[in-house]
Amino acid sequence: MPFFPPEAAPGEAAEPVFSVDIALDSAALDAAQDRLGAFLEGAGLPAPVQYRARLVVDELVANLMMHGRFAGEPLPARLTARPGSESLLLTLDDAAEPFDPRSAPAPEAPPSLEDDRVGGLGLALLRKMARILAYERTVDGWNRTLLAIPLANPGAK
Repeated sequence: MPFFPPEAAPGEAAEPVFSVDIALDSAALDAAQDRLGAFLEGAGLPAPVQYRARLVVDELVANLMMHGRFAGEPLPARLTARPGSESLLLTLDDAAEPFDPRSAPAPEAPPSLEDDRVGGLGLALLRKMARILAYERTVDGWNRTLLAIPLANPGAK
């Protein structure tokens, strides 16, 4: 299954595509977020979609920085964004050990506020902000995750 629709047919306008490599550090993530924000604004996407996209990217890359296991030095992740007619498609490619976010269990709620801890809710947040459409381990050993953020009524789930 291809992760993006085929290129536009001759005579049709192609959707703009954004791509950036993100070194796994906070300064590079901030810079990538700024570039993504400028692209999304330039593409005319609604502010709630822009907000969700930035939040999703932040969560994905932060999880890689904190939890990703790599065979050697971590390689930069590659983010691709393509606005479609119904959703913003985001693809993240990374060289960490295999991890399919669709198969991770939902976190359990703590029995009380006193028992709550910081962290551990990133995937739950991700699942609220976007649909995880696909995951694959590529032939070159990278993780590829495809997500969609709806353009219409992005606050609804």
